Amino acid sequence: MAGELFASKERKVIPFDQNGQFYHKKAKKHMDNNNYLDALNFYRKAVEKEPKNVEYLLGLAEVFTEMGCFDQSSKVLFTVLQKERARSDCYFGLGCNFLGMQDYKRAFECFKKYIEIDPAGLYSDEANDLMDILEDYDHYERYGELNILDLTRDNAYGLATEGKDLLDRGDYEKAISKLEKAVKIEPNMDFVKNNLSLALFCAGKLDEAIDISLEVIEKDPRNIHANCNLCLFLNERDGVKAGQEYLDRIVNLKTQDPEEIHKIAVTLCELKEHSMANLILKQLLHYRPYDIRVLHYVAASFFNMGKFKEAFRYWDKIRKIDPDNTISGYYMRWAQDCINGKREGEEITYHFQVSYAEVLRRVKELNGILKLDGRDLLIKWKNDDTLRVRLSWGLELNDDLIKKAILNVVASFNDIKAEDFLREFLLRPGEDEELKTEAMGLLKQMSADEPYITCVGDEFVEVRVDLLEDSLYGIPRKMETVLNITFRSMEGRYEQGYEEDIKDIWLKFVASLTQDNMPRIKKYEAWAAALELCYCIDRDIRIRKKDIADYYNISYSALLNNLKKIKKVLDTN
Repeated sequence: MAGELFASKERKVIPFDQNGQFYHKKAKKHMDNNNYLDALNFYRKAVEKEPKNVEYLLGLAEVFTEMGCFDQSSKVLFTVLQKERARSDCYFGLGCNFLGMQDYKRAFECFKKYIEIDPAGLYSDEANDLMDILEDYDHYERYGELNILDLTRDNAYGLATEGKDLLDRGDYEKAISKLEKAVKIEPNMDFVKNNLSLALFCAGKLDEAIDISLEVIEKDPRNIHANCNLCLFLNERDGVKAGQEYLDRIVNLKTQDPEEIHKIAVTLCELKEHSMANLILKQLLHYRPYDIRVLHYVAASFFNMGKFKEAFRYWDKIRKIDPDNTISGYYMRWAQDCINGKREGEEITYHFQVSYAEVLRRVKELNGILKLDGRDLLIKWKNDDTLRVRLSWGLELNDDLIKKAILNVVASFNDIKAEDFLREFLLRPGEDEELKTEAMGLLKQMSADEPYITCVGDEFVEVRVDLLEDSLYGIPRKMETVLNITFRSMEGRYEQGYEEDIKDIWLKFVASLTQDNMPRIKKYEAWAAALELCYCIDRDIRIRKKDIADYYNISYSALLNNLKKIKKVLDTN
């Protein structure tokens, strides 16, 4: 009897398997109460239930924007745009994200695109107001007291930007070359000198780095970046006592600028001043409460102070923001072992990566995975999400061979998950252009819908791989990309038939190049603009050079430099 009663009760249990709408309602409720982490969790569940529901994806993007996670939000919006190119609200969201990242030119372009698609849209008044503000700001930047678009100064800024990118990628010698040229053109740009001193330090040229930092401090004693650099450099060369004066100075320098607070905090982390770093990092969290790297710094500082429970809490917060992140989970287990007395606490680095020993173990595991039989790999891909997570982690390594192998293996699965994986890779800033070209070729082989949106330098561009397949077989893909962008940009602005002329000009130019003198293209739009201008000159079409530069959102000097290179080839043939 008791058994029958128990069985009867068991049959009344209703499985808790809700649909996407249930989670979407929960997410909106938490958004209304500003509970962003809970809202993020429920939006993810809604998207998991209905991956193609655009409303849920836009909600996910919105919560990322509210959290200040602009990159993650933009990735979601670009995902939607690749499926629904005329989705105007995506452009408004992207404009807000670029505004949050202080990328005003791209913000303006996105708001402009929104108005073009939906002039009477829900956000049209707000978009127009923001465009007016950005135009006023741009006018001041162009014609105000600073006059930063003066050709000489503009060239210096371009070199400074290239140098900073090279520094971030660890190419120190090339960074030094670019930054030195920028300083020679504009000796008063202290921020460039600070980057140059850091590049020299990383290249092992300590004395030169110190001299430049002293030069900046002599002019501006309260320059936070220079004081931080000098403290670090002297500590490295002459020991702790040598840098003490500057350590005391940077700790007492008051600033409300998040970038400067970040610089002070990172310097203290490098100097292993864990307690002081912890205090400054917690100040930074007021400005960037959901910044994963800042949260990791806070967790690491607590861990290095022996406060393992606090460290665990911050790594757990990272896990909630980014569940696919394997770094926070690794350190959470480490912290838990220390709490349980299973492991001794030891100092860890602040770099957002697992320990060196764990990197080696994972690379070995990755190599083993990549050697598996194709059928076994496909089964793991379809049934085990940890494979996707492991492969995503592999893309964080500074090893292009491993990245290329991962991209090819994922493409072989040829399903929607693989397509999303490759599309997301295209949006990663700082990745090698050859790898992105490889990823686009793989997407094409998978018959994934075009165009493919990719991040090139600091620009997002749409690329079609198939436009030139028959006529330009064998030319480097990056050269095809320039042509694709030119075609797309000229569409609707010129009479039909321009494509053949543009192709002829570009083919002649490319044919004259050898592998050794092939230009290193960093900004495709700069070459596309020069190609369009060359076409206009050849056809006696009246157009202002400045208008073309503005249309492609490039500097006037870059346009002229590239035009000169193209014309030099064409005029000698």
